[in-house]
Amino acid sequence: MTRTRTDARPGGRPLCRLVYGAFLVVALGLWVGCQAQPDGVQGVLEGNITVESAADSVADLRGFRVLVVQAQGRRVDTLAHATTDREGEFRVRVPVPERGIYPLMIWDQQGTNRLATVEYVVAEGDTAQLQAALPVQEGGVRIQSPENNALTGYRNVMAQHRRTLLLRLKDTAYDANVTAQGIRQTSSVLWELQKTYPGTYAAELAMVEALSLLEGWNDSLVVSRVQSIAPSNSRYVEASLIGGRAAARWKGQNAALALLDSMDARARSPEQRAGIQAARVRAHVDRRHEEAAGDAASALRSRYPGTQWAEWAERAQYEITDLHPGRDAPDLGVRTLRGDSLSLRALRGRPVVLEFYEPGAGLYARQLPTRNTLYQVTRPDSVAFVSVATEPDSVLTRAFLSNRSLPGHRVIVPQNGEAVSQRYNVVDPPVRFLIDAQGRIVGRYEETAFLALQNDLMMLLDTTATDAPR
Repeated sequence: MTRTRTDARPGGRPLCRLVYGAFLVVALGLWVGCQAQPDGVQGVLEGNITVESAADSVADLRGFRVLVVQAQGRRVDTLAHATTDREGEFRVRVPVPERGIYPLMIWDQQGTNRLATVEYVVAEGDTAQLQAALPVQEGGVRIQSPENNALTGYRNVMAQHRRTLLLRLKDTAYDANVTAQGIRQTSSVLWELQKTYPGTYAAELAMVEALSLLEGWNDSLVVSRVQSIAPSNSRYVEASLIGGRAAARWKGQNAALALLDSMDARARSPEQRAGIQAARVRAHVDRRHEEAAGDAASALRSRYPGTQWAEWAERAQYEITDLHPGRDAPDLGVRTLRGDSLSLRALRGRPVVLEFYEPGAGLYARQLPTRNTLYQVTRPDSVAFVSVATEPDSVLTRAFLSNRSLPGHRVIVPQNGEAVSQRYNVVDPPVRFLIDAQGRIVGRYEETAFLALQNDLMMLLDTTATDAPR
């Protein structure tokens, strides 16, 4: 299909290319464009933008721009745009490549200032109502529809979980049993969202999040519930990874492989099957079964050549020998966003949470508030957080971070810096490593295994405090 590049500036003249900071203010340098109507799904967005009279007495509300966009590498494509009429109303069809969460931006009448950016679920046949009051205050932009109401419900559950978690972690007498009780409760509420909002995208996300929270606390229930995850779920491979780990802890390696076989049998695409085959490799790597891991990695490379997983499988042997718990963590020779030199050796004497992430990735963005909660309850002199953006493009990463809090050491891999990720065999971020005060690897935590990291970190800090001289 031939793609036609048209003006992406809200309400501007036809232009082949236009730089206008999709996530920042103008002049960040992201190439932005409109693409032809993509194959996929289509929703409808309609609504009204108002201006508080105390702030502006303008009666004519024509010309406010509403855009739905998608990041494509270093470029941001405009998938749909609408302009308000005199009453501040608009309606637009929103075609997108696939059902999911997309950034929605509101621009002023001149098309020069971005007034708000929110997340918006687009799904086939879903008609959403947007209400925005300017100037935008917290909660000033609301999007309502079955799909977007589910997203709000999902966010509310996670926000309450973070508040409770923060209080418990701040308690000087950290009690893993009390934390486990809260995790089980949150997991149950997330799982039940599918009944309140059946068939919605956010409810499907919540189901997998529920499994992620429950992993390690009630593995038998995880194994039981993972069978309910449909292949149409965008996080089907993640669910398979979680289920495989839970089955291994509960009933051993053979049970894990049998569960992965059942998930593979239900998979709908080569991409899903490649991801599940990678989970088989991971299951052997985690237990340092070198021969079995090598065989599984070889099968992955031959069946799914050219995929990111095939590249990862090439380094499976290296991971077994060099990245298992107890080995010295490979050092990093990088520079932070501030321009400071950073190495893991310089951070010895305290634990380090080293995370690799892809700017703009939905899963990492959803994990950020919980990640920051963990940061808040640990002192910088007791735990160092190092966040490495795997996209070697400072403009894109700075755009991603512009309206987000990410405390700690922030690093962008250089243009020739793939070796930084390869040193830790990172292919599908987010991936995190916990490193102890002596520079040894404590554990590797793939994608959704955030709660396991949290628990291991708190136990490591507790052990460190206990062993400290008095």
